[in-house]
Amino acid sequence: MGAFKWLRVLITVLIVAIVPAILGYLLWERRGLTAAILVVLIAYWLVYWYGDRVLMRWYRARLVGEGDYPYLYAVLKKLASSAGIPVPRLALAPVGTPNVFSAGKGPGSSTIVLTYGLLRVLDPEEIEGAIAHEIAHILNNDTPLQTLVSVLTGSLLGVAYYIDRLIRSTSRTRRSNPNDGPILRLFTPLAGILLRVGLSPSREYAADEHGARISGKPLALASALLKLEKAISFRPMRGGNLATSPVFIVNPFRGELADMVSTHPPTKDRAERLLKLAEEMSIYT
Repeated sequence: MGAFKWLRVLITVLIVAIVPAILGYLLWERRGLTAAILVVLIAYWLVYWYGDRVLMRWYRARLVGEGDYPYLYAVLKKLASSAGIPVPRLALAPVGTPNVFSAGKGPGSSTIVLTYGLLRVLDPEEIEGAIAHEIAHILNNDTPLQTLVSVLTGSLLGVAYYIDRLIRSTSRTRRSNPNDGPILRLFTPLAGILLRVGLSPSREYAADEHGARISGKPLALASALLKLEKAISFRPMRGGNLATSPVFIVNPFRGELADMVSTHPPTKDRAERLLKLAEEMSIYT
């Protein structure tokens, strides 16, 4: 299964590389093609090693110490011990929309990022359930795949965001939704294809199940997912990058373009699976 996941990512990487390779060849023939391939290889190397930093920078996330949030670190240590992985780093993002994501290269080098909104919306047990979900992603080696695909695709959409900002700066629509715009509408369908090729929705079901077993609290995770879904419907994320939606526990964006890049199964289906799992585990409270 792990090999198949990496195969999906490899196909995505090759698709992304085709565009600069073609442009390089058309502009400078073989020299251009060679230069384009070298640039792409360097870019991929940088994304693999520093993609987590890019994601955290996009959301202004900052690492926090155990002295600042002893409760969160206690939960993190307990869950990491149950999963048998090193304790991930913890970071907070100054984002009002409640959510959480993990980023990094694997179990020994990962960071779990919570938004301020999540700390306000969820109760302690639900927070533990949400963190357990991200621990499961790290354990299942989903995190490096999600980071790589999201940053690559996000960089593509970054061009669209930049051009749309230039358009808004010269028009009266400066205060319009930053996650919508004429150029973004052109790029988003391609981004959606790349995300769906690289990342399977089944990884969320697996992370839900494994996270629930790690924490022993499937009902808390189900409750967290439903609360987040409802809160996001009222307060979707307006900043950020649409292509990063797969790294979050629940898609933080809403709207036509957000649907194009969503790789999450319906939250209601995820919650129902967790309720069935709770019955199997004889957990009723």
